[in-house]
Amino acid sequence: MNALLSKWGNSIGIRIPALVAESLGLNVGDSVAFELKDGGLFMKKKQSTAQMFEAFYNKPFSEITVNDLGPAYHIDWGEDVGGEII
Repeated sequence: MNALLSKWGNSIGIRIPALVAESLGLNVGDSVAFELKDGGLFMKKKQSTAQMFEAFYNKPFSEITVNDLGPAYHIDWGEDVGGEII
C-alpha cells in the first residue's frame, strides 16, 4: 500500500488510507506515537492508562475494583533509582 506525502504548514503530512485507519482503530483526533526504527517510521496509537486497564481486564475502567487486581496488587517496581519517596 502506498501513500503520498503532502506539505502541511511547515511539516509534511501523510494520508492514512481508510482501510488502514479502520483496521488499527484510528479516528480523527486520536494521539499516535512515532518511533524511528531500522531506517523506517513506526506509528502506534497511544492508549490512556484507563484504556490499557480496560483492555487487560476486559471491562469498563469504572467497573474495575481492587478485587480485580487479586492478592498480588502490590507491584514490585524494583530498587529505587533516584530520589523517590514512597
